Amino acid sequence: MGLFDMLKKLPTLNEIKGSFGEQLTKYYSKIMNDTLILHDVLIEGAEGYTSQIDLIMIGVRGLYVIEVKNYEDARIYGDGRKSKWYYYRGGKKYEIYNPIKQNKKHIEYLKVFLKDFGEVPCFSVITMLCNDFKVTNINNTPDECTTVVCSSLLAMDRGIDLIAKDKPIVFDEQKKHQIYDFILNNQLSGKEARKEHKENVIAYKKSLDDMKEQKICPYCKTELVLRHGRFGDFYGCSNYPKCKYTLKE
Repeated sequence: MGLFDMLKKLPTLNEIKGSFGEQLTKYYSKIMNDTLILHDVLIEGAEGYTSQIDLIMIGVRGLYVIEVKNYEDARIYGDGRKSKWYYYRGGKKYEIYNPIKQNKKHIEYLKVFLKDFGEVPCFSVITMLCNDFKVTNINNTPDECTTVVCSSLLAMDRGIDLIAKDKPIVFDEQKKHQIYDFILNNQLSGKEARKEHKENVIAYKKSLDDMKEQKICPYCKTELVLRHGRFGDFYGCSNYPKCKYTLKE
């Protein structure tokens, strides 16, 4: 059975994400014998927040931190440097938070969580299950590859290979298992922790909406200033050009 045939046996996009993560774990455990995999990992973050990571793959070259987004039948456009991305579905335009920045925060928290292991190389894999996408400025420089954005599971497989290319081996089998066991045994667990995480996410999103209503930049926490552009009036962050957040009038 070929790779594509194996991928077709994975769940459809409409299936439950938890089951999807389990199937991904089983799949990669079969084809990547030197990799340890954890899915749906919940760890403590900063300022009382928690971080939920879809998939962590522990290989000899470091950790692949994978964020999976389901945008079935959508086209996605974004810039890795900007906070807002957009997707189009059914003739309508929607705004989403940049998943590269979201996963970067997951990695920041994960590095703190694993601080006793020293410097742990972490690579970001964004898998957006969608019809099509166009994303620019994914990595800081053209010759750097620590982040990949994919639109299918097959592309995700190629993206992981691309990241691994020319990266040095940093973990032996013992270190990989030590990191795996530490994450498994020290992550937050139980229904209450999951419930609290969901409540924190809802509260955070509400706080962002409140700041927008008060004309405060949700990222810099500074005042939004009314500006006049060739396409009409809008509010821009007073921290511009450092922050390019905008809000339409």
